Amino acid sequence: MHEQLEAIIDNYNKENELHGNILISRDGRELYSRSLGQASIQLGVDNHLDTKFHIASVTKMFIAAATLKLSEQGLIDLDEHPGKYVNNFKVLHPNIKIQHLLSHSSGLHDIYAVPNLRFEMSRLTVEKQDFVDYLVHLDQDFSPGERWGYSSTGFIILGYILEALTGMKYEQIFDDWFFSPLQMGSTGVDNPRKINPGRAYGHTLENENLTNAENDKLSEIDAPGELFSTIRDLDKWCAAFFNGELLKQETLDKMFSPYYVTTFDPDLSYGYGWFLGSDFRLIVGGTPGFRSEIWYYPVNDLRIIMLWNYEKVDSHQLLHKIKPVLFN
Repeated sequence: MHEQLEAIIDNYNKENELHGNILISRDGRELYSRSLGQASIQLGVDNHLDTKFHIASVTKMFIAAATLKLSEQGLIDLDEHPGKYVNNFKVLHPNIKIQHLLSHSSGLHDIYAVPNLRFEMSRLTVEKQDFVDYLVHLDQDFSPGERWGYSSTGFIILGYILEALTGMKYEQIFDDWFFSPLQMGSTGVDNPRKINPGRAYGHTLENENLTNAENDKLSEIDAPGELFSTIRDLDKWCAAFFNGELLKQETLDKMFSPYYVTTFDPDLSYGYGWFLGSDFRLIVGGTPGFRSEIWYYPVNDLRIIMLWNYEKVDSHQLLHKIKPVLFN
């Protein structure tokens, strides 16, 4: 199998430039792992298996897990309004519930869909305006629970609620509950301005030339942010998470129930933090310079983790090419 996967990925790499890491495991055993391309093209530094990548919205699985852990402890009610836990959120639509934030059904406008977002965030900083106030006054695109509509706004709000209910900083919650116990020493909140040894640069394509990409549009804002990680740290997380070591089985059943059908694929539903297919669970992330995906097939206990520091990589296309080998 290893040789077959190697040949497929080599051929794909010749036609579609790859910069990043991939890890495939089944039944708790690593089947294949590989680094491709460079962590920094500018500096000529190769990717390695322990290279750290910005994982963008893959962060949502940690926020969802922490929220449901609080639910297990009786500290948060998924059917309550966010304003019950943070006063600033009382101005949100009266019918919004915590469950709507988790399932992208709140109707809150996605902050990443705000025109000229980078300029807007710079203006907030210069004018010393409050980010939470900006967040809660974004448009209400539809009535809560009416349908599905992807919105990172809801998950940022959940980050603030986690801090309020635990009395801990956002990054400390994850470290105390998940990262330290699982020995995920290469995972944390990503601030691209800080020196983070082993963290890859993001790359993009401009006028047919590879260039360094901009940082995430919210990277300058002091708010619950996105994480960096490695393929092996994420595999540790997935092993513990899917084996029920972090949350009760009834909680996992709740997380992986299909609440809404996505607007872009009638065969894809959404639970709490995860996309759900007929036989798989999927979480994806994308920001300037980076793409990240985790696919999990429960029946086969098969995990495929892809972290790329070149935003033009098409993980779905690559997965389609390697699936026949994995399910043979």
